[in-house]
Amino acid sequence: MYRIVWGPKKDRSTSRARSVHEFGGGRVAATDISYPKSSSQSASRAIFFPDRAYGWGSDRPDYLPAGKTWLLQTGKNDLHLGCGKIRLSDPATLRHVLATTTAKRPAGVYDGTRTTLYEGSTTIGELFRLNPRLWVADLQKPTGPYASYARLPVKWRLWLGADQLVRRCQTRYDEPDSLWNVKDRRVTTADVRFSGWGDPIDIKPPPAELVATRDELVFPDED
Repeated sequence: MYRIVWGPKKDRSTSRARSVHEFGGGRVAATDISYPKSSSQSASRAIFFPDRAYGWGSDRPDYLPAGKTWLLQTGKNDLHLGCGKIRLSDPATLRHVLATTTAKRPAGVYDGTRTTLYEGSTTIGELFRLNPRLWVADLQKPTGPYASYARLPVKWRLWLGADQLVRRCQTRYDEPDSLWNVKDRRVTTADVRFSGWGDPIDIKPPPAELVATRDELVFPDED
């Protein structure tokens, strides 16, 4: 389960979700994520595989053909366990983050496991070096005109069990509202809790008879 809060202090937005991840070959092989209905959005669900994704929404769009409730999209997907700007499923990134620890102490029990809390701070540039897919601002790389973003700090907290598996993660990242407005800041905080490590997971696509491809979508004729 995770919660993300982002935006300027005066107008922040919150997103909550629950997800299940299936591992295979030492990496995330599939993800099933659900977003509950809120005041600003309808309930939705998405199932991701490395080469395709399926989407569902409680507000069924009119362009889906009769009898279909899911939409298939093909293409490569970047499957990972994330906590804000940090990819926890990347061993090199996790090692780097823990190497920046500035405080460590016994903490609470999560997922039935007593944990140790690690705290520290890294930078966007260091995380980008390990993850070239990392973006800042409006889907930009922290290079070129956005090179100054590489120096921005990412504060983090990790709760690890005795087995060294993450049970909870919190991050905070502040960035300028834009290249032309560096006074106002957009703040993004993430709070992610993990449970069920090692549970047998078998994520399957939705029933084929409920899935529409993009070629099957029905749009009204335009005059």
